[in-house]
Amino acid sequence: LLDAGRVVAESMVGYERTRLDTLRRVARTQGVPAALAAGDGEALAGLVPQIIGSSANDAVELLDTDGIEVFGWQRPPGRTDPAGENRSGSDYSLLEEVQLVLDGFIDEFGDKRVLLSETPQGLMIFTIGPVFHENRQVGAVMVGTYVQEMLVELTETAVARVSIYDRAGRVIGTTLGSGQGSIAQEIQESPNRYQMVTDLLQLSTDDYRVVSTRADSEVPLRQIEVLGQEYTLAYGDWRLRGQSFGLFSVALPSNFITNAAATSRTTLSLLFAVVTVVMLGMGVFIAERIIQPLNQLVKTAIAVAQGNLKRRTGIRRTDEIGALATSFDIMTENLVQRNRQLMEQASQLETVLNSIADGVLVLDPAGEIVTSNPAAARALADMSEEMYVNMLRELSAAPGAETFSNRPRRFRVGNRTYSALAAPMKTPQGDLLGSVVALRDVTREAEAEYLQDGFITSISHELRTPLAAVKGYSDLLLKLSETGLKDEHIAFIQTISTNADHLVFHINKLIDISEVQAGTILLKKEQFDFVALVASGIDKWRDTITGRGLTFTANLPDETLTMTGDEERLGWAVDNLLSNACNYTPSGAITVNLFVEGNDIRLDVIDTGVGIVAADQPYLFSRFFRANNNDESTFNVDGVGLGLFITRSIVELHDGKAWATSKVSEGSIFSLSMPFVPVESSVPKTISAPEKTAS
Repeated sequence: LLDAGRVVAESMVGYERTRLDTLRRVARTQGVPAALAAGDGEALAGLVPQIIGSSANDAVELLDTDGIEVFGWQRPPGRTDPAGENRSGSDYSLLEEVQLVLDGFIDEFGDKRVLLSETPQGLMIFTIGPVFHENRQVGAVMVGTYVQEMLVELTETAVARVSIYDRAGRVIGTTLGSGQGSIAQEIQESPNRYQMVTDLLQLSTDDYRVVSTRADSEVPLRQIEVLGQEYTLAYGDWRLRGQSFGLFSVALPSNFITNAAATSRTTLSLLFAVVTVVMLGMGVFIAERIIQPLNQLVKTAIAVAQGNLKRRTGIRRTDEIGALATSFDIMTENLVQRNRQLMEQASQLETVLNSIADGVLVLDPAGEIVTSNPAAARALADMSEEMYVNMLRELSAAPGAETFSNRPRRFRVGNRTYSALAAPMKTPQGDLLGSVVALRDVTREAEAEYLQDGFITSISHELRTPLAAVKGYSDLLLKLSETGLKDEHIAFIQTISTNADHLVFHINKLIDISEVQAGTILLKKEQFDFVALVASGIDKWRDTITGRGLTFTANLPDETLTMTGDEERLGWAVDNLLSNACNYTPSGAITVNLFVEGNDIRLDVIDTGVGIVAADQPYLFSRFFRANNNDESTFNVDGVGLGLFITRSIVELHDGKAWATSKVSEGSIFSLSMPFVPVESSVPKTISAPEKTAS
């Protein structure tokens, strides 16, 4: 009974799938949506019957958006040929399920609905879905199946009598005592006999509730007598697309169940005895024929796993075990060939590594050296143990780390200078295996840079001495201008003084950069309020920025943010960022945000300027580098490309970092962050400069 019930339930779902498949084919057939949108029944009559006639369904209805039948087709009951009756004009708009589909209602099961409807030819179950044309719903399609014919097919499939009931427990259709010619003739003798059968199949509301709510744990059974035959009925929930339409039952004669159980016991007992004897007789044969070769195969596999690649199974048979042994021998041979290739590749790789002039180190995730080439060994030999341990610690990632510095680090070893760069080694799945470190001897480059920096420092000092005289005498002339100098002479002297100031400024920057590069710059570290430092820089640049017609906004915390560092040089860094934003923002706005991020102070200078192309962004903080966006507004900006380099150098000397993000024609964000000594939590405030219109 349970098996028959499962067959019926699955078959009902199968009918629903068939209707859905037919519905989709009708709704998506070329020409059908357009004809429905135009209300062209003749065009639909030429398209739809060919689709529905070849399916197992019995009816199709195409409705417009008002629920009026544009074209309908229905196969007469009992007919299996594709011939059917065409019609149109019926009004389905009062059916709730039809209206839900036409209104575009979508629930957890989608935009399709199921409807049980009485037609002149008999009770039918319909599946309803929308029809779209050019992304607009133009109507709906209904695909139907005769309930009684479905019950007959379910009876043949499940080999049990099938009945269905509505949600009130009333019989809708049954094959128990009806549906077959011989049975119909028999009950004609008593017109009330069929009513007696249906009355016996009625269910109470309580029975329905049990089936619909606890069908997974309780299956109601019922004993009835129909035409002198005792039947046992089991009930299930008749549910489609999450909607319960009532119940279904499967019925088997009681004596069939009893006889089947007795026959099964006898048959199984006899079968078990025969199989036991046969299996005992085959045991010796199996041990000789199967187990012995398998043992040989296992021993060979263990030997190969232990490294003996010369071992083979020696099994030559044509059955499955022979095929397995042959495959294993082929696999072992391929393993030998692959091992030989790997050894050759390893030898070639070792030769390549040994011939590279640069040193190469392979480190594990803990930073320990796994392998190295001779050039790396020579470099490490010149280092003390403490030095190369510190170097490897700086270059390699800590266990589990995901990031590596993409900037090469320099190390001085005796009279040699090495540039070292690390890169991660990862599996295709992203797991970190370690790192590869490349060591390059850059002694000559370092010496050239040292000489270059020395030259810049020397020439800068030499230039500053005569400039001091030029500046001093020009200032003296300006003070003596009341002695009778002409206005044009005063203008000349002022021009000399101004340009001397510019030149002194650039020379001072060159001296600063030389000190930073040489590591001789001295920081005057003391505690100060970083908020006050930024506010001072904002006051310095506010008039210049707003005077250019730009909107200037500063978001600073109310409380003190105390940090230890060189206040004057950090003022240079902030000033460089504000100068950069002002110079490269022709129009729009500049915003300064200062806030606490973890244990760091973070400063963001945001502009809506010309932006920086992606190719130039990695070099923004390099010395003497100036980005070129081919923007006419940037051609007149003075500078030698040292401001951002000095900014990052000063920030890094304070254990901080500086970076930038930018998009061309949208603007840039220059940021820096440094550790600080927290005093109190900060509350942001907004300082807005008034907007000015450029004249």
